[in-house]
Amino acid sequence: MPLPLHAARQGSLRIAAHRGFSRHFPENTILAYQKGVDAGANECEIDLMLTRDDKIIVMHDRTLDRTTSGWGLVADHDLDDILTLDAGAKFDSRFAGTRVPTFAEVVAWAKRTDTRLAVEMKERARPDRMTDIMIEVIKDADAFAHVAISSFDHHDLQRVKQIEPRLQTEAIVYHRPLGLIDSMRAGNVDGVSLELNHFHRADAEALREAEIAVRLSLPLPEKLAVFWQSGRDKLPMIRSCIKDGLIDALIGDDVDFLCMLAKTATEIED
Repeated sequence: MPLPLHAARQGSLRIAAHRGFSRHFPENTILAYQKGVDAGANECEIDLMLTRDDKIIVMHDRTLDRTTSGWGLVADHDLDDILTLDAGAKFDSRFAGTRVPTFAEVVAWAKRTDTRLAVEMKERARPDRMTDIMIEVIKDADAFAHVAISSFDHHDLQRVKQIEPRLQTEAIVYHRPLGLIDSMRAGNVDGVSLELNHFHRADAEALREAEIAVRLSLPLPEKLAVFWQSGRDKLPMIRSCIKDGLIDALIGDDVDFLCMLAKTATEIED
């Protein structure tokens, strides 16, 4: 079985490949997810959008332009059209022919590989419709143990819980709000995803006390290098929080870096 959302309670750590191993492979493709797992991730973060004919594909953007050979809004295309597009060549010509996956395909892959999915709802035009379809896909695959649903829109997460209480939810927070614990409890949220710039040990301690899982989002190591090169290294604090069971998951584009950080955290002497 995949690691639980509250992995730190079992002395474990979720390593989440953000859109797959997106540093080296075309994002949000099954290739990127598999390469993330091969590199040591036990979880993959994926993004969902809804097509014109009410099918869910895995894609971060509202438009096809950045990552595929297509053009225009996802919502203006049927699934069959999107499946003909190339989702790899714009990243690197070596990956030409890579296809946009459906949500159902990625869920099936996750079950085969026993990988956890952090499923982010990106659909903003018809979020309720996508929520209904998304839950049906999860039910049909009996994949409750393999997924948690995340979003910036915490109202969407509340609706997910109301429809299907068996699903776990993670609220993405890009700031440091007042009343964080009360807000998460009000939405019946199981976990939060925090950015490093707004991460404080005291908040992680409070979240653990409230039995709310903590996922820490990290930038690429070269961006963190600015801090350690100037004598303001953030890694010792992160390692300490991991060792003390205050972080349940690390998420980022560079799986090798996340795995290195997790390994060195276990080597800290008491």
